[in-house]
Amino acid sequence: MNDNVYFQIELTARKIRQYGQNVLKAHNIDITIEQWLVLNVINENELISQISIGEKLVKDKPTISRMVNHLEKKEFIIKNTSPLDTRKVELSMSKKGRVLIDTLYPIIEKIRFTGLNKLTKDENKNIKSILEKIQNNLDS
Repeated sequence: MNDNVYFQIELTARKIRQYGQNVLKAHNIDITIEQWLVLNVINENELISQISIGEKLVKDKPTISRMVNHLEKKEFIIKNTSPLDTRKVELSMSKKGRVLIDTLYPIIEKIRFTGLNKLTKDENKNIKSILEKIQNNLDS
């Protein structure tokens, strides 16, 4: 099983999430890495819909809905009814959420650096290229 590339990719993704969660916990930050991803998407795309977040993160509607509700309950994000279509909800960052994002950016960068710090620029570039090819193969 250890020779299986898919297993190695999945194992690596799990280790990244686990390491990241441990770092967040050590900084007394009470959100998950997955919730960070949602926050980051909202921060980069003001007034975004839950559907768009799900598409960007390749997550199903119930999963995104749970995370959004949790983040709203913690007052990190704000849900607003779209002025163009009252059936749609647009998500934006709250002031508390912006403070959290500002706090998280250096911590997230540390997490990313730790996983990649012993790779050369060429290795990093090659991994990115290979992963993009795998993703493109699965999209077609």
